[in-house]
Formats: sequence, C-alpha cells, structure tokens
Amino acid sequence: MSLPQPLPDLVPVQSPQRRPRPAQPRVKARLPLAGRRPSRSAAQAHRALAWEMTIRLTVNLGISLVALSTLVRLVPYHQVQRQTLQKVQAAVAESEGTTAQLQAEFDRYFDPAQASRMMQAQDGQRLGRSIPIVLVDPLVPRATEGPASHPDN
Repeated sequence: MSLPQPLPDLVPVQSPQRRPRPAQPRVKARLPLAGRRPSRSAAQAHRALAWEMTIRLTVNLGISLVALSTLVRLVPYHQVQRQTLQKVQAAVAESEGTTAQLQAEFDRYFDPAQASRMMQAQDGQRLGRSIPIVLVDPLVPRATEGPASHPDN
C-alpha cells in the first residue's frame, strides 16, 4: 500500500462580495412604566376590542332572549299535544278491546268445528240421532194419574 499523496492546491472560487449595510442604531423596546399612558394606537385597539365584546355580548343576549321566549311559547303547545296523544291512545286501547271481542265472536260463528253447535243453538233443532231427555221429579205426584194407575195398590 502506498501512502496518501498530497492534493494539489486548489484555487478557491471567489463569491461576489456583499455590500455592508449601514449601521442602524438599535431601538430598545420600551417597557410601559406604571402611571405612563399607553400610546394612541394601543388605546384605540383596546377601545375597538371593548366595542367588539360589547356588540358580541349584546347579540348573544338577544339570541338568548329570543330562544327563551320561543321555549315559553312552546311549553303550552307541548302540553296540549300530550293531552291529545293521551286521548288518542285511550281511543286506540278501547278500539283494540272492541276488535278483540268482535274477532272472538267472528271466530265462534264461523269456526267449522262449532258450526253444528251454533246452528242447533239458534234453530232449537236436534240432530237426527239425538234423543230428548226429560227429567221428572219422582216425589211429586202427577196430576193426570189416579190411584188405580199405581202398581202398589
């Protein structure tokens, strides 16, 4: 391995020279002292800010008053609507009860299993194979029978 060789001298490229700025005196920021009046522009800025806040508060207060008055108007309307809803719900409940009763009656009249019983009940007729049974109290003597008709004598 060989040793590193020195580099040839490079000529630096010259950059354009800048002109020096003229020296400006530095202005120190003045701190407001107690009892000293702020400058005119600062006072105007504070006054403008105060007006802006006053206008915003006034507008927000106006909007709040409008919203509150609207709510006060809506409360009675809401109560009337609730009463109407309760009446309608009561009517619906009554109608559902009537509908259930009518449905049960309809099912009873038009049920094929009960059709013969319903016809019997309404016509008073009996089916051909049924025999009427009449119950008689045996302790009560019959008015048509005389003493000769009894087998005990």
